[in-house]
Amino acid sequence: MTLNDILVSALAQLDRGHDAQTMEVFRERLTGFANDGQDDLARAMGFDRTDPVTPVNGLVELDRLPRECIKVEKVVQLGREVRCTRERTGLIGLPYNEPAEITYRCLPKKLSSPTDVSELPAGVHSLIVMYVIGRERMAGDASTQRGANIYLSLYEEAKSKLRPHHGDKSSYEIINRW
Repeated sequence: MTLNDILVSALAQLDRGHDAQTMEVFRERLTGFANDGQDDLARAMGFDRTDPVTPVNGLVELDRLPRECIKVEKVVQLGREVRCTRERTGLIGLPYNEPAEITYRCLPKKLSSPTDVSELPAGVHSLIVMYVIGRERMAGDASTQRGANIYLSLYEEAKSKLRPHHGDKSSYEIINRW
């Protein structure tokens, strides 16, 4: 779903129009809610990506990765997984001064343009809509706030069923590291 699809769906379920004027009134606030929702889902499902890096004197600055790094999961260098050391905050050391691939947990790119599509899997885009509706209802008067708990409860229940490993083999292995 594009950001525009998320906003139109949320406005429709909130019984508000989705004409250009209504979209302009609600766009900024609902976009903020959509970004908060996708960040929450990314943390719950362990969203990660792999990017190439080139160390300088065996060191990699994590700030130079395309997304904000939450946790380094693995580093592959010279065709095999290698250990990395934490030198300082935002800086890791690698054993070789060769190009590497870092797999890391991160947050998806913020949605801003109407045509932006969330980097999260398509199966969770409807949860972003639920989150937006719940947050918008929470901001209303007392009568609309009661409806927020239904949407947020459904959102939390669906989020609790997300798994960070998607059934990959390494999630079930017991590795003796000593």
